[in-house]
Parts: sequence; C-alpha cells; structure tokens
Amino acid sequence: RLHESECAQRVLACWRREELAEALGPRGNPWNRRFHACPQQQPELFGRLTAAYHDFLRSVVLPELGAERLAFQASPTFRCHLPGCGAPGRPHRDEDYHHPRCEVNYWIPATRTFGTNSLYAESVRGAGDFRPFEVSPGQLVRFYGNQVWHYTVPNETDCTRVSIDFRVIREQEWSAEAFATFKIGAYFSVMTREGLLRNGDAELRLLQERYQCLPPPRKAKKRHL
Repeated sequence: RLHESECAQRVLACWRREELAEALGPRGNPWNRRFHACPQQQPELFGRLTAAYHDFLRSVVLPELGAERLAFQASPTFRCHLPGCGAPGRPHRDEDYHHPRCEVNYWIPATRTFGTNSLYAESVRGAGDFRPFEVSPGQLVRFYGNQVWHYTVPNETDCTRVSIDFRVIREQEWSAEAFATFKIGAYFSVMTREGLLRNGDAELRLLQERYQCLPPPRKAKKRHL
C-alpha cells in the first residue's frame, strides 16, 4: 500500500489537481527516481540489491535455461504502478524497439499482482488472448516479450504494484546479430556458472571482440599549433 504513504498522497494530489493522473504511469513517480538515484545516494543498499540480482541470475536463471553463460540486462528495470494512475506507452512487442528475437523476459513482482495493476500479455504471438499476470511475491513470470504483445492499463485496483523485469539471452543464442543494437559490456553483462564477468576481464573482452561489441576507438584530439 505504498500509495497510502504521505509522500505518495502529496504526489497524487498534485497530479490529480492538474488532471494528469493518467500520465503518472509505472515510470513517472518518485520511487522510480529514488531507484535510479540509489547507486549514488545509497551505494551500500544498491550494492546488496545488485548482489541479490546477480545471485538470482547465477543460481536460478542459468540452470533453468540450461546455459553455461548468460547475457543479461545489466540494470533491471524497476516499476511502480500506483492506484488511480495510468500507464504511458502502447501495446508492443520488444522487437518493435530492435531487441533481438532470442531474448527471454523475466518479470518479478515484490507485491501481489492482479487485474489492472499487473502486466497484460497474450499467450503466443497473434493469439490476442490477453490476460494479466496474477502472481504473488516469491513467484515470477518468464515470457517471450520479444514476440508477444504486452501492455499495462490504468491501475483501478487499491494496490500498488512494485516489480522488476529484465531480459536475458542464453549462450546458445549468441551471435553478432543478437548484439547488433544492445551490446555486451553496455546494455548486457555476462554471468557464468562461476560468477559475473567484470569490465576489464579478458574473457569479457574476447566476447566483445567475437560479437562486434567493442566501442569504436576514440578519435585523437587535434592539436593546434
């Protein structure tokens, strides 16, 4: 019931006064800004969250997908969908935004999700049988967001939905084409059975070279005599 806090009530009152509440979707609220500011303002707390995220990838996602190595979204997306508020954007498939076909999506709520506070998706591409994900904390949804339509709607429940989501590509699907837009070492990091490949690791650089993910060389500055 995050929306019942003093901060939330001030925010919602402001938006409703301007008749803009429908624009205050999962991203446009103060908790999303706090999440993005956390690495600078609360680095120890953010470090614990990052460690938990990496442990989940190594201990759950890797074995579930039967992979030895995994390209994963370096920073998961945080979402907070308040009651009485709408959702920006439109129904889409991730391919609309140039994500590779081989991506798999994980959607993990920290609160109970049901009805209009949740994410709607079809079961397979083109089915049109849209239903909200109805899960509780401790559960997750794995779905093919690249190929199925999915969207959110104004939250007409009395519950705030807090969730994170991220995209992964298992090693069996890696190719230069898969990383043409979203690069290893930038959007994607790499998790192995032994742990995270960190920036500067030789193995990570070899992958960047193999899949054409190295940034272009910096141009030398001209010297004026």
